[in-house]
Amino acid sequence: MNNVWLLLLIFCIAIFTKNNILASAAGIVLILGLMNLQRLYPFLERRGLEMGILFLTIPILIPFATGQVKTSDILKVLTSPIGLLAIIGGLLGAYLNDQGLTLLQLSPEIIPGIIIGVVICVSLFGGVSVGPVMAAGITAVLVTLFNLLFSR
Repeated sequence: MNNVWLLLLIFCIAIFTKNNILASAAGIVLILGLMNLQRLYPFLERRGLEMGILFLTIPILIPFATGQVKTSDILKVLTSPIGLLAIIGGLLGAYLNDQGLTLLQLSPEIIPGIIIGVVICVSLFGGVSVGPVMAAGITAVLVTLFNLLFSR
């Protein structure tokens, strides 16, 4: 029963801070629990990130399907300074996401801290919540730096 109250608290905070994605996710998990559909939890835990990444990737690929991005555009990207920086950004983003997934799997206890940080940023600084994976990746880098600086 404690987990219901915790999810309800997350739901309310998300509504209050206008974090629609977090509110929707908390609401769905709450409804699943209240409808006694907890048997879906393992599937969602195992495959949910893949489904989320799928739905994040689809709109990024639509410009290729509609012809908005052409072969000549790709060649320009590969030879321009901004395009090369975009490639480096993609490499860093993918690396950080990998580190984030690993950290979330090894240390799920960090999830409340990530959620609190996202809620604070969205509500006070106008940030955008796109998911915990990148935040966990940045956390992984910060933990590594902290351990390098303070572990002797």
